[in-house]
Amino acid sequence: MSDETVDAVDTDTAVDDATETVDEPIEGSEALGDAGKKALDTMKAERNAERVRARDAEARIEELTAKLEGREAEYTAEVEKRKTKDDAILRAELKAAAKGKLADPTDASLYVDLKAFEVSESGDVDADALNQAIDDLITRKPHLAASKSRRFEGDADAGQKAGAKGAQITSREELTRMTPEQVVEAEAAGRLDTLLGRG
Repeated sequence: MSDETVDAVDTDTAVDDATETVDEPIEGSEALGDAGKKALDTMKAERNAERVRARDAEARIEELTAKLEGREAEYTAEVEKRKTKDDAILRAELKAAAKGKLADPTDASLYVDLKAFEVSESGDVDADALNQAIDDLITRKPHLAASKSRRFEGDADAGQKAGAKGAQITSREELTRMTPEQVVEAEAAGRLDTLLGRG
Protein backbone atom coordinates (compact mmCIF):
# COMPACT_ATOMS: atom_id res chain seq x y z
CA MET A 1 0.00 0.00 0.00
CA SER A 2 1.41 3.38 -0.94
CA ASP A 3 1.89 6.25 1.49
CA GLU A 4 -0.98 8.12 -0.19
CA THR A 5 -3.31 5.16 0.34
CA VAL A 6 -2.27 4.90 3.98
CA ASP A 7 -2.96 8.64 4.49
CA ALA A 8 -6.40 8.34 2.90
CA VAL A 9 -7.31 5.34 5.13
CA ASP A 10 -6.12 7.21 8.25
CA THR A 11 -8.21 10.29 7.28
CA ASP A 12 -11.38 8.21 6.79
CA THR A 13 -10.85 6.53 10.14
CA ALA A 14 -10.40 9.91 11.84
CA VAL A 15 -13.66 11.21 10.31
CA ASP A 16 -15.53 8.07 11.44
CA ASP A 17 -14.09 8.41 14.96
CA ALA A 18 -15.22 12.08 15.10
CA THR A 19 -18.73 11.15 13.97
CA GLU A 20 -18.99 8.45 16.57
CA THR A 21 -17.83 10.90 19.24
CA VAL A 22 -20.55 13.40 18.35
CA ASP A 23 -23.23 10.77 18.76
CA GLU A 24 -22.00 9.70 22.16
CA PRO A 25 -23.50 11.38 25.28
CA ILE A 26 -21.48 14.20 26.86
CA GLU A 27 -18.95 12.81 29.20
CA GLY A 28 -20.07 13.02 32.82
CA SER A 29 -23.69 13.96 32.05
CA GLU A 30 -24.90 10.77 33.73
CA ALA A 31 -23.03 11.82 36.84
CA LEU A 32 -25.19 14.93 37.24
CA GLY A 33 -27.94 13.02 38.95
CA ASP A 34 -31.20 14.54 40.16
CA ALA A 35 -29.56 17.59 41.66
CA GLY A 36 -27.78 18.39 38.39
CA LYS A 37 -30.93 17.90 36.35
CA LYS A 38 -32.86 20.21 38.68
CA ALA A 39 -30.11 22.80 38.33
CA LEU A 40 -30.28 22.53 34.54
CA ASP A 41 -34.09 22.77 34.61
CA THR A 42 -33.83 25.83 36.86
CA MET A 43 -31.35 27.46 34.48
CA LYS A 44 -33.63 26.72 31.51
CA ALA A 45 -36.64 28.16 33.36
CA GLU A 46 -34.68 31.32 34.29
CA ARG A 47 -33.51 31.70 30.70
CA ASN A 48 -37.09 31.36 29.43
CA ALA A 49 -38.36 33.81 32.06
CA GLU A 50 -35.64 36.28 31.00
CA ARG A 51 -36.74 35.96 27.38
CA VAL A 52 -40.36 36.66 28.39
CA ARG A 53 -39.25 39.69 30.44
CA ALA A 54 -37.19 40.99 27.50
CA ARG A 55 -40.15 40.52 25.13
CA ASP A 56 -42.49 42.31 27.59
CA ALA A 57 -39.98 45.15 28.03
CA GLU A 58 -39.69 45.53 24.26
CA ALA A 59 -43.49 45.65 23.91
CA ARG A 60 -43.67 48.26 26.71
CA ILE A 61 -41.00 50.38 25.03
CA GLU A 62 -42.96 50.28 21.76
CA GLU A 63 -46.14 51.26 23.60
CA LEU A 64 -44.44 54.17 25.38
CA THR A 65 -42.79 55.29 22.14
CA ALA A 66 -46.18 55.35 20.40
CA LYS A 67 -47.68 57.36 23.28
CA LEU A 68 -44.76 59.78 23.21
CA GLU A 69 -45.14 60.29 19.46
CA GLY A 70 -48.86 60.95 19.99
CA ARG A 71 -48.09 63.49 22.70
CA GLU A 72 -45.47 65.17 20.50
CA ALA A 73 -48.05 65.52 17.72
CA GLU A 74 -50.57 66.99 20.20
CA TYR A 75 -47.94 69.38 21.57
CA THR A 76 -46.89 70.47 18.07
CA ALA A 77 -50.53 71.09 17.12
CA GLU A 78 -51.08 73.08 20.33
CA VAL A 79 -47.95 75.20 19.72
CA GLU A 80 -49.06 75.86 16.13
CA LYS A 81 -52.56 76.83 17.30
CA ARG A 82 -51.09 79.20 19.92
CA LYS A 83 -48.73 80.76 17.35
CA THR A 84 -51.63 81.37 14.94
CA LYS A 85 -53.65 83.02 17.72
CA ASP A 86 -50.68 85.15 18.84
CA ASP A 87 -50.01 86.25 15.25
CA ALA A 88 -53.64 87.34 14.88
CA ILE A 89 -53.43 89.33 18.13
CA LEU A 90 -50.14 90.94 17.06
CA ARG A 91 -51.51 91.90 13.64
CA ALA A 92 -54.59 93.50 15.20
CA GLU A 93 -52.54 95.39 17.82
CA LEU A 94 -50.00 96.50 15.22
CA LYS A 95 -52.77 97.73 12.92
CA ALA A 96 -54.30 99.67 15.81
CA ALA A 97 -50.91 101.21 16.65
CA ALA A 98 -50.42 102.19 12.98
CA LYS A 99 -53.78 103.97 12.69
CA GLY A 100 -53.18 107.63 11.99
CA LYS A 101 -49.45 107.03 11.53
CA LEU A 102 -49.47 105.00 8.30
CA ALA A 103 -51.52 105.75 5.21
CA ASP A 104 -52.55 102.09 5.20
CA PRO A 105 -52.35 100.56 8.70
CA THR A 106 -52.31 97.03 7.24
CA ASP A 107 -48.84 97.82 5.83
CA ALA A 108 -47.48 97.55 9.36
CA SER A 109 -47.67 93.74 9.43
CA LEU A 110 -45.95 93.58 6.03
CA TYR A 111 -42.90 95.54 7.16
CA VAL A 112 -42.66 94.87 10.90
CA ASP A 113 -41.34 91.49 12.06
CA LEU A 114 -44.00 89.96 14.32
CA LYS A 115 -41.42 87.59 15.83
CA ALA A 116 -39.89 90.57 17.62
CA PHE A 117 -42.92 90.75 19.94
CA GLU A 118 -44.43 88.42 22.50
CA VAL A 119 -48.02 87.95 23.51
CA SER A 120 -48.54 87.31 27.23
CA GLU A 121 -50.66 84.45 28.56
CA SER A 122 -53.50 86.94 29.03
CA GLY A 123 -53.20 88.12 25.39
CA ASP A 124 -51.46 91.46 26.09
CA VAL A 125 -48.75 93.02 23.92
CA ASP A 126 -46.22 95.73 24.84
CA ALA A 127 -47.91 98.80 23.30
CA ASP A 128 -44.77 100.94 23.65
CA ALA A 129 -42.75 98.41 21.67
CA LEU A 130 -45.40 98.37 18.92
CA ASN A 131 -45.47 102.17 18.72
CA GLN A 132 -41.67 102.26 18.57
CA ALA A 133 -41.73 99.72 15.73
CA ILE A 134 -44.20 101.87 13.77
CA ASP A 135 -42.04 104.97 14.33
CA ASP A 136 -38.95 103.05 13.16
CA LEU A 137 -40.87 101.90 10.08
CA ILE A 138 -41.82 105.47 9.21
CA THR A 139 -38.18 106.49 9.61
CA ARG A 140 -37.06 103.70 7.25
CA LYS A 141 -39.94 104.07 4.79
CA PRO A 142 -41.38 107.60 5.02
CA HIS A 143 -43.56 107.06 1.94
CA LEU A 144 -45.78 104.76 4.05
CA ALA A 145 -46.60 107.52 6.52
CA ALA A 146 -50.06 109.05 6.59
CA SER A 147 -50.14 112.46 4.91
CA LYS A 148 -50.51 115.39 7.22
CA SER A 149 -53.05 117.41 5.27
CA ARG A 150 -53.70 120.78 6.77
CA ARG A 151 -57.16 121.18 8.20
CA PHE A 152 -59.09 124.38 7.60
CA GLU A 153 -58.58 126.84 10.38
CA GLY A 154 -60.69 129.96 10.65
CA ASP A 155 -64.35 130.83 10.72
CA ALA A 156 -66.97 129.61 8.29
CA ASP A 157 -67.01 132.84 6.30
CA ALA A 158 -63.33 132.73 5.49
CA GLY A 159 -63.81 129.88 3.03
CA GLN A 160 -64.55 129.96 -0.66
CA LYS A 161 -67.73 131.71 -1.68
CA ALA A 162 -70.38 129.75 -3.53
CA GLY A 163 -69.61 129.60 -7.21
CA ALA A 164 -66.00 130.72 -6.74
CA LYS A 165 -63.51 128.27 -8.10
CA GLY A 166 -60.32 129.65 -6.62
CA ALA A 167 -56.96 129.88 -8.36
CA GLN A 168 -56.66 127.51 -11.28
CA ILE A 169 -53.80 125.03 -11.36
CA THR A 170 -52.35 125.31 -14.82
CA SER A 171 -49.21 123.17 -14.84
CA ARG A 172 -48.38 119.57 -14.14
CA GLU A 173 -45.43 120.77 -12.07
CA GLU A 174 -47.87 122.24 -9.55
CA LEU A 175 -49.63 118.87 -9.39
CA THR A 176 -46.40 117.02 -8.57
CA ARG A 177 -45.92 119.17 -5.48
CA MET A 178 -49.39 118.31 -4.17
CA THR A 179 -50.43 115.31 -2.12
CA PRO A 180 -53.06 112.96 -3.63
CA GLU A 181 -55.63 114.33 -1.19
CA GLN A 182 -54.88 117.91 -2.29
CA VAL A 183 -55.28 116.93 -5.95
CA VAL A 184 -58.69 115.37 -5.19
CA GLU A 185 -59.75 118.50 -3.28
CA ALA A 186 -58.56 120.76 -6.10
CA GLU A 187 -60.49 118.78 -8.68
CA ALA A 188 -63.62 118.83 -6.51
CA ALA A 189 -63.25 122.62 -6.19
CA GLY A 190 -62.90 122.99 -9.97
CA ARG A 191 -59.30 124.23 -9.78
CA LEU A 192 -58.16 121.67 -12.38
CA ASP A 193 -60.74 122.64 -15.03
CA THR A 194 -58.30 124.64 -17.14
CA LEU A 195 -55.61 121.94 -16.98
CA LEU A 196 -58.15 119.25 -17.86
CA GLY A 197 -59.64 121.35 -20.68
CA ARG A 198 -63.05 121.82 -19.06
CA GLY A 199 -63.33 125.54 -19.12
